[in-house]
Amino acid sequence: MARELPARFGITPHAARRMANRQIALGGVMAVLGAGVSAMGLGSVAAGLPFGMAGALIIAIGLRTRSMSVAVQVVNKAYNLAASGQREDAAELLDYAEETCRSRYVLRVIDVQRALAAMQRGDLAGALVRADAAVTRRTDPLAFHLEHATIAAARSLRALLRASTGDRDGAAADIEFVRASALASPEVLARAELAAAVLLERSGDREALRAHLLRERSLLVEHTRPRERALVRAYQRMLKAKASSVYRTGAKREPEAGGELSAADWAARISPEAAPFMRAPALAAGGVEELSRAEVDRADASARAAAEGRAGSNRQPVAKAARRILLLWLALVMVFLGVWQLLNSDQAPRVAPEVERLPAEPIFGPLAIVLAFPVFFIVMLVGAVLVNAVRTRKLSQRFVAAQVAIAKGEAQRGKAELEALTRTKAPAAAAQAYLALAELSDRQGELLAALAACEAGLARLNTDAARAMAADILLPALLAERAFVFAAMGRSADARAEMALLAERYASYPFLERARLRVALALRTREGDIAGAARLTERDADLPLNARDELLADVCRAAASPGTAGAGEVERLREELRLDAASRRWLSAIAPAALAAFERLREQGDAEALAGAEALAETEALAEAEALAEHAGVRPRDAGAA
Repeated sequence: MARELPARFGITPHAARRMANRQIALGGVMAVLGAGVSAMGLGSVAAGLPFGMAGALIIAIGLRTRSMSVAVQVVNKAYNLAASGQREDAAELLDYAEETCRSRYVLRVIDVQRALAAMQRGDLAGALVRADAAVTRRTDPLAFHLEHATIAAARSLRALLRASTGDRDGAAADIEFVRASALASPEVLARAELAAAVLLERSGDREALRAHLLRERSLLVEHTRPRERALVRAYQRMLKAKASSVYRTGAKREPEAGGELSAADWAARISPEAAPFMRAPALAAGGVEELSRAEVDRADASARAAAEGRAGSNRQPVAKAARRILLLWLALVMVFLGVWQLLNSDQAPRVAPEVERLPAEPIFGPLAIVLAFPVFFIVMLVGAVLVNAVRTRKLSQRFVAAQVAIAKGEAQRGKAELEALTRTKAPAAAAQAYLALAELSDRQGELLAALAACEAGLARLNTDAARAMAADILLPALLAERAFVFAAMGRSADARAEMALLAERYASYPFLERARLRVALALRTREGDIAGAARLTERDADLPLNARDELLADVCRAAASPGTAGAGEVERLREELRLDAASRRWLSAIAPAALAAFERLREQGDAEALAGAEALAETEALAEAEALAEHAGVRPRDAGAA
């Protein structure tokens, strides 16, 4: 495949590329220094070998960083394209990544994406092949904490596929693995619990299914993808229909062969009994383009300048950091050369003429001391890498545990753990905790707290190295959340400028289209353009919207066109807003105009019902008067005229 493919898709050089180039240059300097030390003598080339080894190690790290950064950008871009409906382009990018990348971690992620795409097409056998490959592929020892999280994701997907194809034992084993994993995120756990629901439905144990859906409701509603969430709601309708016979069980549908399946056809492959109760989820992304070009151009200059200032205000100067690193290395080299010179001076001590000169001592002792310095450096470098990996894994486990606690209803415990993580010395871990706190505040409708958490998270990423390592997901996710909060607060100029910056600097962000849709919805509803907000959700896609975003899209569509939405959909939304106080609070904080427009439907409905009742009463009264008049031999109109 053509090497220019990433450039054709607008993939710009990764932020870590400059850091990788510095690592390669530093390794080259170390290797040259080793060669120079060997040339200076000291008996053999062994004196320069440790420096050469250290330089080679640093060069290898730099090359890996540069290669991984490009591969991750391509895979992330493919995910974003697939979610927004551009599946052929996504497949082309994945082909390119598979041909050019040798990282087992990246290849495992590609396997998971391929399995998801096959499942969306209804090709469960093909999806199982890819999911098996993702689970069984050898792990990358240099990214083991990322590998374990990806393996958990692959096994949750395989559990759903196995449950759908009747492999009960295999599905149960995968479900238990995911439940026991310390790195399984709420999204991964939610898919595993959905697989458990499929097993219960296929076993015919309706009461066990009802209890499972009730127990895991928060996970299954809040942390599933839209199509999976629609399947959960189909199960809820199915159980209600079986219990009360209020709903009519529709005829089973045969899925169409090939192509992307509709929601009902997809459900027929995963869980046939639930398919008749399936309603199309809000998988739309029709207004994505509105923030890619036109909205970006509308960002005024002052807001754009403010956004760029916010993006760079917390960064330490590059030159200052580079000077510190350079001075440190110069000091280390000077220390080494000083020790080497001291131990290898040609000036021997003066001796008395009458004392016979003893044979020269071997220089193994001084040589060992000289060699100890670069060997010590190599050991320290490898040890630092291992210690950092272990620390990162522990921090990841704490973060995931906090997220799972929040997902299962233990918000206070999870929030306390996230606040503790914000105080860690690791910039990425602290920034990730701040992002989770911002999302939690957003979920509770506390916009000022969400904005403050975004600002604090960005402040922790205050060096080029930290920003480069967070450039794939964490940093753009903070910017996307801040843009959404700006839009929800009515700061439309700031929101548009923030999105313009996000699209330009982080075009490979895997959730870019979702961020555009969220911000566009918030902007439209804040401006009172409910019809415009509804139009944003007209084109079918599979963006990973959360339950609240989906609810906002549904409310906008129902408020803008209740006749198109249908009486059943309007009643469903009314019931959901009545039972889910948290979602209602979120809507009132994020999109009060949309909620008010939807509430007016009830008033209009009540007014229409009252007018209808009054008209009916007037008609009945008139009919009764005519009957009485006729009985008396007088027509009412004649009597009135008289």
